[in-house]
Amino acid sequence: MESKVLENVTDAINLAHLTQEVSKAKVLIDDVLEDGKRKAERLVKRGFFAAEDCVEDTTYFIKRHPWKSVGAALGVGAAIGVLAGWLTTRNCAMSRQS
Repeated sequence: MESKVLENVTDAINLAHLTQEVSKAKVLIDDVLEDGKRKAERLVKRGFFAAEDCVEDTTYFIKRHPWKSVGAALGVGAAIGVLAGWLTTRNCAMSRQS
């Protein structure tokens, strides 16, 4: 009978220790999640401010050099058009061979 009482006592001690360890782990997990959330929020804010700065710089450049802006837009548009045309003809040629 004494051995059963001793087993119950050790089980209670182990259960109390386990409960304490789980509580510590829960606190640590909550801290890590909160830190991650704050870092993500800061990253989004920094990205937003960087995008605003980029838009302001682009607007300033377009107002300062309008013809360079038109030339750059024309060049980018032509490059995209040539690439799209090349991909389209390539896909058509590949489908004819099949």
